[in-house]
This record gives sequence, structure tokens and C-alpha cells, in this order.
Amino acid sequence: MSLTAYSGTWGRAQVLHLLRRTLFGVKKADLTYFLTQTMDQSVSELLMPLANPSPPVNDYQNYVATPDPSVPLGATWVNGPIDSNNQYPRLQSLRGWWMGLMWNQDRNIREKMVLFWHNHLPISIGDVVNEPIPAYAYVALLRQHATGNFKTLVREMTTQPAMLNYLDGQLNTKYAPNENYARELQELFTIGKDTTPLYTESDVQMAAKVLTGWQVSWPDNIVSYNANLHDTSNKTFSSFYNNAVINYAAGATGGMTEINALLDLIFAKNEVALFVVRKLYRFFVYYKITPDIETNIIVPLANLFRTNNYDILPVLDRLFRSEHFYDITNSQGCIIKNPIDFVITIARTFNVTPPLSDVPNTYKNWRNFFDQATNMQMTLGAPPNVSGWLAYWSAPEFHENWINADTLRRRKEFSDRVTGNWNYGFDNDMKINVLTFTQTLNTPSDPNLLIAEVLELVHTLPSDAAVKTELKKILLSNQTQDYYWTTAWNNYVTTPTNTSYESTVKTRLKQLYKAILNMAEFHLS
Repeated sequence: MSLTAYSGTWGRAQVLHLLRRTLFGVKKADLTYFLTQTMDQSVSELLMPLANPSPPVNDYQNYVATPDPSVPLGATWVNGPIDSNNQYPRLQSLRGWWMGLMWNQDRNIREKMVLFWHNHLPISIGDVVNEPIPAYAYVALLRQHATGNFKTLVREMTTQPAMLNYLDGQLNTKYAPNENYARELQELFTIGKDTTPLYTESDVQMAAKVLTGWQVSWPDNIVSYNANLHDTSNKTFSSFYNNAVINYAAGATGGMTEINALLDLIFAKNEVALFVVRKLYRFFVYYKITPDIETNIIVPLANLFRTNNYDILPVLDRLFRSEHFYDITNSQGCIIKNPIDFVITIARTFNVTPPLSDVPNTYKNWRNFFDQATNMQMTLGAPPNVSGWLAYWSAPEFHENWINADTLRRRKEFSDRVTGNWNYGFDNDMKINVLTFTQTLNTPSDPNLLIAEVLELVHTLPSDAAVKTELKKILLSNQTQDYYWTTAWNNYVTTPTNTSYESTVKTRLKQLYKAILNMAEFHLS
């Protein structure tokens, strides 16, 4: 295994593997597009920085008790005045918008990276952070730096109003230093807690003093630095930090001067790059890091991270062009999809498309998928704690934490609903249009080619002949000759207004897609 540039076959298997790890699911159109590109072209396009999208809008005007007086339906609320009557609807708007961005993502890794950083630098929207405008600002910050500079992201996150609220930074004064953010900054965001030697309790206390004086005025969410509340002592750190001293910096800019000095101290440690690269590896490749992987993959990528001043793009670029990443026998199908990936993959792969012109209905459908992921124990905007979701740090299970008796049932219920085999709670806009989707396939009249193409799109592991035979029985209604499907499909295509023809193929396709999505292979990436 190595980070040597991959020079093997660049075909369907490699393209599918790259897209599954960098996007949410694989749309047929995306597969077709990237099959025309080389590996270098594909990776470059997937990693290309993008401008921020339009912000969330008022989708709630017609159903709230007190309509928003300053933000009309379809207009954004993120720059508008505070509206205490519509805090919750705006937070709901934010949740739907965020799900919609993943649902309608570009051919770009940004959405996966936003989710990665959200797990790495989490806050709890709607729980601790109840104000929609700073909550949006937090998400916008993740998006701005999704493929940018990690040190810059941490610096800006340190004084971000939602984070100051979430980890009690606004309560941190010279009279009562609060160690919450100072501890998590080192333990969970940068250094990690498994290094030897490790920073000390004294280092946490000194960092807390560095961070004193930052306040958030509510409800206008303005962050300010109050020099009168800042600790005026010189802060002496332990031998882990080479006994460095951060001198008191006076004046209106003193607080940020000391923060910069603290981050310089932390980011000078080799452990920072190693810690973040390991998390990237577990998110995009596999949770198990063997001694060989540590030596040959993690350490070189961490060195690259440091020499590029903590820009994340060079690391991703090297990883996604490497022999190791395309060692498909070891990496394909080895990650259990997280719930968001599970629901968004179905929506994207099967072209579930709510009408974007109908803002309230579109946002409602996006939130419905948000609720489905929540039911599977992944609430976007609210990881369970400051460590993030268990799947990315809790050894030895890691991503196996996504599957239990309750979540597996929820996954099956969702796939049954979205394929139209269980109608409870889902509008037609949220269901797969099995006829429209099937018509996009290359040869839908041939049951063998139809099944093979769908399996290629949605299953990460090759299906053997016995599996395909059982699936074909569903499509043929237990008949044995292929023409039973071919005739049924051609009859429908020739006379689509014939309700009997339509019902026949629709029923069989719904059962087929239900069976495919209920298979264990669909849960893997």
C-alpha cells in the first residue's frame, strides 16, 4: 500500500468507488459524465472550490401563527432582523435547506466535507444554539472553508457566535475562566487525546485564560471582545508546548493577538496533522488504521498537510489519486453508510425531485428526509455531543454503530416508503417515480440488463448470478422467460395511457427496487 499515484485501469469500478466516497450516491448522469474523464480530471473537478450557494429562505410564511413581518415568502431571512416569533420555523428552514444542498449537490466533494467538518467541529442547532442566524453563520463558515485552510477554520470558529454559545465561550472571563472550549480545542479539534506525552490540565487552564473576554450579545448575535474581562497575566504552558509563554496583549486587538499565538503554539505540534488526517481516513476510506497504514498513508499525508500550512486540498488530492484508495479489494464496500448518506443516496440515485418552484413543499420534503435520517439516529445539525457521531470515533465498532435493531427497521421502512410499497407519511414528491427512472436506463426492456445496471448504481459489491436470478423472478412475476418482462415493458412504452399496462410494470418495478434497497449490500459504501 502506498500513496503512489494510481496507474491501473480507470473504468466503471474505479469511477463508482470514487463517486460513492466523495458524493452522496451515484446518479446515472454522473457516472456517464465521469466515465468520459480521466482520473486526474475527475479528482480535479470533484475538489474544485465552489462559491457559497444562496442562503435558506422563508418557506414558513403561510403556516405560522405570526407571519414574518419583514421577510416575505421565498426571501432569505439570514440578513433580516431578529424575529422571536419565528425562531423555530427559521431553524426548520435551515435544516431543510441543508438537506436540499446535499440532495442537489454539484459534482463536487463540498457537501461531504461540510458534513465532515460539522462532525469534527460540532454544535447543537435547536438545542443549545436556538438562534437561527448564528446557526446559519456556523454552517456558512463550514461551507466557506470546506476545502480550504483548517487553521483558518479553527481560528474563525473560535469566535463564532454559535460556537461561543455551544461551548460556553461567552461565559469565559478573567473572574471565572471557563475551560470548556479550551479543553475541546485541544482534545477534540486539534491535538487529540491519545498522544504521548499529552498536554496537561495546566495547558487547558492557560488556554482558557487566553480565550477570556469574548462575548455574544443576544438576540442580535454580535460578537465583541471586552478587554476588561480578559485575563491580564502571562500564560505559561507545559513542557508539551516547550514551556512556551503567551504574553498578555493589551488593547482592543489583544484578544485576537493571544488567540493567534495560542493557535500557533498548537499547530506547531505534529499531532495536529496526524489527528485530522486519521479522521479524514476514517471518513473517506475505512475505520481501521493498521500500523502499515499509519506508516505509509497517515504519516505522509500528515507531513503534506503541515508543509501546505494546513490546507486540506493537497491532502484530499493525494489520497484520491493514490494506489491505496483504489485498492478496491480492500476498500470497496467496507463502510456502512451513515443515515444521511443512506437517505440522500436513494433520493439522488433514483432522481427523486420535489418541484423547486414550490418553496414550502420543497422545503417540507427536504425536512421529511431530515426527519428520516433523525429516526435512524443521525440528526443533521445536532451530533450527540461535542465528540461528534459515534461512528467516527468510538472504537472498536466505529461505523457499525449505525446499525441496531431500531435503525435497521427504520432503514427498511424508509426504503419501503420511498419505493411506494408503503404509503404512510410520504407525498408522491418524495417517492421514486419507478417508471420515469427506469426509462433513463440503457435497456429497460431487457430484464437482465435492467437489473445489472441498477445493481451497479446502488450496490458497492458485485452481485452473483443467484442474486440476479432471484431479483429477476420479481420482475417476471415468477415466470421463467425473459419475454414476460420485455412484452410488459414494451406494451407500456407503446401505449403509456393504458392503465393496465402501466399498473403491471409499475407494480413489478416497485417490488424490484424495494428488494434491491432492502439487501445488505445497499447499506455499504
